[in-house]
Amino acid sequence: MRQWFYRNDQEWNAIAQQLKLTPCPHCRVVGTLNRHGSSYGYDESNHRPTVRARRVFCSNRNARPGCGHTFSVWLADKIRRLSLTTAALGAFLQSAVASGIRAALRAADGPLSERTWWRVWKRFQRGQSTIRTALSSRCPPPELPAEHRPAAHALAHLQAAFPDADPIAAFQHRLRTFFV
Repeated sequence: MRQWFYRNDQEWNAIAQQLKLTPCPHCRVVGTLNRHGSSYGYDESNHRPTVRARRVFCSNRNARPGCGHTFSVWLADKIRRLSLTTAALGAFLQSAVASGIRAALRAADGPLSERTWWRVWKRFQRGQSTIRTALSSRCPPPELPAEHRPAAHALAHLQAAFPDADPIAAFQHRLRTFFV
């Protein structure tokens, strides 16, 4: 199932208005999708819960033909299973590529522990082939000297494909898949 992403409240409202005309991603039945609340979580910039995704329910109540499954429509600037925004993740990855992972770990501030940043780095390393494959559908990889590490190539390719201010959020929104 492809994920759904939105960038702001206007995009969410446009998605919500079209729910009854949209087939369920699980059962493909049209006319059964309903709003089902929000998913809240934390990120590095706010110590209060913030909206991370909106929930959608495929109604099977009262003999409706839906499947009863729910799914999330994610904010494009949120990272799944991490209390990070895409901007913080991008800054950390750029720092790790530029000055090395150990220096990036020392420079990382905020509520996350060094161990968490290591896990984020490992997730990025494991996902590089998937990320680069998805980016190849957008544009060819830029030419970099061979001595650069693979992570530098992945981030340069990301920046070339999405020259936006927040390329990770643009990646998630346009390609409809999670970055890590």
